[in-house]
Amino acid sequence: MLTPEDANHDISVSPDGKWFTDNISALNLTTRTVLRNLNTKLPTPELSKADMSGLQDFPGFQLPEPFTAIARDNKTVIYGAIWKPTTFDPSRKYPVIDQTYTGPHTFMFPRNFSSGFSRSNQSLAELGFVVVTVDGMGTANRSKEFHNVSYKNMGKNLEDHRLAILQLGRKYAWMDTTRVGIFGHSAGGYDAGHAVLEYPDFYKVAVASSADHDFRMEKDWWPEMYMGWPVDSSYHWVSNITMAGNLKGKLLITHGGIDENVNPSATFKLAEALIKANKEFDMLILPSQRHGYIGIYNDYFTKKKWNYFVEHLLGAEPLWKIDFKNGK
Repeated sequence: MLTPEDANHDISVSPDGKWFTDNISALNLTTRTVLRNLNTKLPTPELSKADMSGLQDFPGFQLPEPFTAIARDNKTVIYGAIWKPTTFDPSRKYPVIDQTYTGPHTFMFPRNFSSGFSRSNQSLAELGFVVVTVDGMGTANRSKEFHNVSYKNMGKNLEDHRLAILQLGRKYAWMDTTRVGIFGHSAGGYDAGHAVLEYPDFYKVAVASSADHDFRMEKDWWPEMYMGWPVDSSYHWVSNITMAGNLKGKLLITHGGIDENVNPSATFKLAEALIKANKEFDMLILPSQRHGYIGIYNDYFTKKKWNYFVEHLLGAEPLWKIDFKNGK
């Protein structure tokens, strides 16, 4: 056992193969770097340790919290994380927002200390929400059996998210599971749109950005890995476009106008289907943006996303004048 600590280990091996540096961290464990030798009996000097003093001095600061839940098969343990506002008050009730990307080629649980800070979840929580992320059955980096659950069944990838949030709500009185929102980008955007269509009585507000709303309109190699070939009725029944008539809550769909990765046509088709179904929705097209939004365009989208949840999930007055550069 070269790395015995119960944490994530990012290693870099020396050219002679005798030594390696080990960055040890976890979602709620500050990164420290030690020098190790393949002879595990040698001491492991600490080379550096992240300085959190600035964050710890911030009133109410707390690290994201890991949690476990039980999956849809009533036996498998799944993992997730929670972000709370720095003004957190356990006597209050907080709406819940699910940051989603069910993949199924990747996973969402922050794998190390830095990844817990590399998302906007804490900023979103500061607006008065509890933000969660969940890796349900069908996502990657577990067993083959665990991964296979999503095959030809990606429309059900959010079932474990729903169950996990309900389990958390029974455990924590401060989580309001009657007010649940969701957001995601790309395949996560499919999730977000799908959430308010597959589970319209559970997910009340969704922001779906640059989403592949119909796998038949995606680049061929990606959905065929997870939905199979030839294209059959399973593609039809998991399509957000097919399910547009189920919408009850609030849905914001966005896309970059020159997205060469996920073609904007699926977002347009979903908009068309929602109009035909006489469903109220919101739409934002960023004409000059590709699959990822950058600069002022990303700032604009972020404000739209935050305000969408503030207005429709929190029931508060949106705030548009946000200064990202100065943190105001």
